Amino acid sequence: MSKTDTVAETGKAETKVETPAGKVVRLDNLDLWNRLKRTDPKATKPFTRAGGFRGTQIDPTWRFQMMTEVFGPVGKGWGYEQMDWTIAERMIFICARVWYIDPTSGETCWTGPQWGGTEMVRRRNGIEAPDDECFKMSMTDAVGKCLLQIGLAADVYMGQFDDSKYREESEAFFAAKANPDLQPEAIAAFEAEVKTRLNACLDLDDLEEVWRAGVGTRLREIGAVDKAAQHRITGLFAQKKTEIIKREESREAAE
Repeated sequence: MSKTDTVAETGKAETKVETPAGKVVRLDNLDLWNRLKRTDPKATKPFTRAGGFRGTQIDPTWRFQMMTEVFGPVGKGWGYEQMDWTIAERMIFICARVWYIDPTSGETCWTGPQWGGTEMVRRRNGIEAPDDECFKMSMTDAVGKCLLQIGLAADVYMGQFDDSKYREESEAFFAAKANPDLQPEAIAAFEAEVKTRLNACLDLDDLEEVWRAGVGTRLREIGAVDKAAQHRITGLFAQKKTEIIKREESREAAE
């Protein structure tokens, strides 16, 4: 088997990767895409171009923030480089590509190259004047297109932002994400606390008491930002319930 093989099982695309130690691990091909695809509505605004074209503009600084959150500081965990540039029809075009350190494998990866373009001259109040931001905006345009290749803000380009319900869900997601009680460290501490409390449960009444002590509400909040953690903690309750029932059945059988 090669060091990297792509497989599809139960409708889920995965990649088998052989580590230097010879261990084979499976990676979800959509992991990065799913982590990056949702866009914060606060980082967007609608725009209209000549000809009536309407779309959603994404704040470039928010894009950089998301990349930093997932990969680390620019220049360390990710970055970009200019590959080419040209001027045509009073526009500046820049070709760039983005690199990033894969969080799972530590491998340096590259997106495909993309071109970004901006007019060199803008008309304001009927007067044409050079735009001193054109080079920067062309680079921003090119980098944004590169980042889309790994999923950043994909929901906008897939038209999901046209759905008001989806935008509301996104607002709730990012509001929850900003909650200190829903940061990874806080969720891990809560999960450890639940394990400790479950270990002390002797019967189903004890289990019910733990659940009613705010656990259900907290799990709904956690589910907005970390489905995996929500499922793990819910699974702890199911496992404990099974243990208690089996113990009670064994006791009754013994009697």
